[in-house]
Amino acid sequence: MPELPEVETIVRGLQRPLENRRVVRARLRPTGLYRRSSLRVGWLVGRRIVRVERVGKNAVFRFDPPGIMTVNLGMTGQLLLFSSNDPGHTAPKKHLHGRFCLEGNLELRYYDARRFGYIYVAPSCDFAKDLHIGPDPFQCDARYLKKNLEGRKAPIKSLLLSQRIVSGLGNIYADETLFDARVDPRTRGGRAVARSRRILSSARRILERAIVHRGSTIRDYRQPDGAEGGFQHLHAVYGRKGQPCVRCGTPIKKIVLSGRGTHFCPSCQS
Repeated sequence: MPELPEVETIVRGLQRPLENRRVVRARLRPTGLYRRSSLRVGWLVGRRIVRVERVGKNAVFRFDPPGIMTVNLGMTGQLLLFSSNDPGHTAPKKHLHGRFCLEGNLELRYYDARRFGYIYVAPSCDFAKDLHIGPDPFQCDARYLKKNLEGRKAPIKSLLLSQRIVSGLGNIYADETLFDARVDPRTRGGRAVARSRRILSSARRILERAIVHRGSTIRDYRQPDGAEGGFQHLHAVYGRKGQPCVRCGTPIKKIVLSGRGTHFCPSCQS
């Protein structure tokens, strides 16, 4: 968390208020939040935000003169928008790590309670090479997924979580995707090749529905105005251990797979 639907919602919420505004001041602490080889955020002062977009699970800010800032929100990161003279905010002050003051009395604030996220500032970025971010489910096709699953012994759930193969999916939407595709999350990647088209189709369907409902708020995720998402009320398996499957009534099972809690229906997902 946040995953593709949450970051897409955040990006859409920031596009209109932030685009074409110049950075007046910028600060990020501690320095451990910078990705290796990143420039400091002060380098962005005086630059104008020309576009806010999403790359995988990352919010990307493009600037003029040319520059780029990639924000990975990790597990607990938030990007909230305030008036510069508004001192009120819901997150504890100790979790406020980044402040970006913009023209027009706006301030973008970066919070991260567990600090698993990062910020990467550079003149330009090759996302695949520099940050190891692969295409998301809307950018790749079944042939690409099949090629990257062939011969793999790791469980399909673990492979879907690898941002190098397919970006954007985290624990929530990998579980939901595999339930929709009727694929057991423990299936080896090589054996899941035959379901590549179905898995990709399910991923797109689940992600599109989640975007419509503005993502899933389990604990920390918030939209830029502080509002929660709504898709958590529509989860078929994630967070529903012991509850009846929405398709067959079998109790949802939870296991630990490659260190991650994994929810599935032992009857539907063979």
